[in-house]
Amino acid sequence: MLFKLFVKKLERALGGLSPARRIFLSFALVILLGSLLLSLPFVQVPSSRATYFDHLFTTVSMVCVTGLFTQPVASTYNIWGQLICMFLIQIGGLGLMTFIGVFYIQSKQKLSLRSRATIQDSFSYGETRSLRKFVYSIFLTTFLVEGLGALFLSFRFVPQLGWGRGLFSAIFLAISAFCNAGFDNFGSTSLIAFQTDPLVNLVIAGLIITGGLGFMVWFDLATHIGKKKKGRLHFHTKLVLLLTVGLLAFGTVSSLVLEWNNAGTIGNLPVADKVLVSFFQTVSMRTAGFGTIDYSMARPVTLLIYILQMFLGGAPGGTAGGLKITTFFVLLVFARSELLGLPHANVARRTIAPRTVQKSFSVFIIFLMTFLLGLILLGITAKGNPPFIHLIFETISALGTVGVTANLTPDLGKLALSVIMVLMFIGRIGPLTLLVSLADYHPEKKDMIHYMKADISIG
Repeated sequence: MLFKLFVKKLERALGGLSPARRIFLSFALVILLGSLLLSLPFVQVPSSRATYFDHLFTTVSMVCVTGLFTQPVASTYNIWGQLICMFLIQIGGLGLMTFIGVFYIQSKQKLSLRSRATIQDSFSYGETRSLRKFVYSIFLTTFLVEGLGALFLSFRFVPQLGWGRGLFSAIFLAISAFCNAGFDNFGSTSLIAFQTDPLVNLVIAGLIITGGLGFMVWFDLATHIGKKKKGRLHFHTKLVLLLTVGLLAFGTVSSLVLEWNNAGTIGNLPVADKVLVSFFQTVSMRTAGFGTIDYSMARPVTLLIYILQMFLGGAPGGTAGGLKITTFFVLLVFARSELLGLPHANVARRTIAPRTVQKSFSVFIIFLMTFLLGLILLGITAKGNPPFIHLIFETISALGTVGVTANLTPDLGKLALSVIMVLMFIGRIGPLTLLVSLADYHPEKKDMIHYMKADISIG
């Protein structure tokens, strides 16, 4: 009853806002409430040394499904605190407005047009006829995949930790992995203890990839394959699957070759384990945040490859962050058409709409400028004199909502950590969404006039 009243009041409060502002405020509201809940004494272990700033940083990282922290979950929160953490990660992965949408659909109430638009914007979903079905499929896919992941992980954790803690840890890790959050409840070294465990590595990698593909891809696959319906998959689905396989293969091979003889990472491992660890790092760099090596020991050129992978991120409309692989692909296709002097951005007997190209350039420029500004601010505010490659690594890890670190986060200082929090928030809701939500710009007549061409030389 209280939840129903809260949802109605929240929907009424957000009623007159644009979709971009609703996304912005819904995430900000969850962060505020989550930080207050985690700061309550009864959800913390007696030995916790966390301040409210630590709780706020953890909440931002969880809601923005990143994985960076100043105090480990295991040494800060008890079972109740970890339950709150799981809830925050789940809301962060799916978005508060999606939960509100399900509530209205379940109670057979009409969802407002603005709420529908907000859900569509959150998942980059362009169709309107089957939004109800799409929302249901989001939750069905999420809980089904997370449940299967928890089941498989329990085969490892229950024998090691017992039924209670083993099952709880399996569920915690499955939710965190599918939402690409990167949090665990084992300690401060992520999954290094399970570095060569095939079951843990492959199950978590599968959850990360599933969440990073985007719900539109799964909705399309379920529609055309699950129901044995004749017809072709959408071009977007085929493109995402192809790009994902290609990037995973490239990342695995490059990481394997570059770190082959590095004793600080995979140099002392058998060949099969080297391949497994390299594959897991590549999967994790697509905004997951789990790590099975010490990134401060990796070669700088390897970190550069990881940085590029974090920059690209996953697919739109899912739990992954980053620029998005489809955005980068559109830019490559357009660049090719310009270099060859072609009139259209064509690929696979299809023409990419000019509006899509323009939006891709806008997202790329804003994302790049946000990254550079964040890097400068982090370089100014960071304590000590950390290696510059580690600062770049930390910056793109926050903005891409990845969550890996070269053992830098706890030592940055509050000013630098504040920069990290802002980057995580921007990375989760999207730089373009943030600008739109803050600007609320209404073009004037002079902005709609087509003037004489500007004489500008470029290149």
